[in-house]
Amino acid sequence: MEQFNPILMEFLLRSAIKKLPDIQREVYQYIESMEYRLEDTAVDEKQFLQLMIANSPFKAAADHFSLPISTIKKIMDEAQLEIDTSIDERCKRIKWIDYTDKSDKTKQRVFMFLS
Repeated sequence: MEQFNPILMEFLLRSAIKKLPDIQREVYQYIESMEYRLEDTAVDEKQFLQLMIANSPFKAAADHFSLPISTIKKIMDEAQLEIDTSIDERCKRIKWIDYTDKSDKTKQRVFMFLS
């Protein structure tokens, strides 16, 4: 896949997450937010991995949603596949159009994308 602007990729990610079925979205966001909190707490990768083991987001999600860990894992795998597929499909449809010559003559590059 060609390189896309990180801001655009973040937009596509948020958009894909919003389109998930409720339970997938809720579990995905719960685990993701817990991982971000652990990442913010950790001083390095080693500590992050230790925190992930000691404070498993999957175990916490299983307790929170009253579901077995295996079900949480399945939900996350399905959600991630759905997100990846959605982003990939949208990236394939994106067309960048260079409007630099049609904009004011400030020598600023202007692009528009269509998806």
